[in-house]
Amino acid sequence: MIEDEFIKIWQSSNNQERIKFEKSKLMIELQSSLGRLDRWWHYMELVEVTLAVIGILLSGFLAYIIPVILLKVVMILIAILAIYLTSKYQGIKKYKPNDLEENYLEYLKKNRKYLEVQKNFLKTYINWGILPIYPIMLLFVIGIWSKVSAYFILIIFINVAAIIIGGYGYFLNQKRVKKKINPRLKKINTLIKLIEED
Repeated sequence: MIEDEFIKIWQSSNNQERIKFEKSKLMIELQSSLGRLDRWWHYMELVEVTLAVIGILLSGFLAYIIPVILLKVVMILIAILAIYLTSKYQGIKKYKPNDLEENYLEYLKKNRKYLEVQKNFLKTYINWGILPIYPIMLLFVIGIWSKVSAYFILIIFINVAAIIIGGYGYFLNQKRVKKKINPRLKKINTLIKLIEED
């Protein structure tokens, strides 16, 4: 019954009113979508920061108890890398727009910038997430090789696991960009174009 009334109203409305309705609908969908993305990003950030804190504490403890100097250096480098990665995640927060912007168009433009920063961050995962760890892994292998070369299989396993985890992280971030960020950027660009045409 109500649907029939909406259909009649829709058919009797002029083109301009339909555009306003489409714009309102797109605004509501986009706001909901951005809210879900923001919750997802917050959860991902929380997990990464928690892992970094655990990594820092564990590296500090291991650097204290391990007698081999090169392995102490490796643990300190891992702690420094964890701090660096945490600061990179925290650096993205400064682009997050406030809900109380001066107008909706500015809010959309700031959201677009925020999403572009997130997209760039995830797409460059190789530069900040993979490449810094491999020299540290090489130092680890050199440091442990002289002490426990009998555990050759374990050393190979650790390095292969690091490569697999790095590859998984890379492809996961590419998927996140494609499935989560790009569709929202497209909606924002469409809405900005609609508002600027008015």
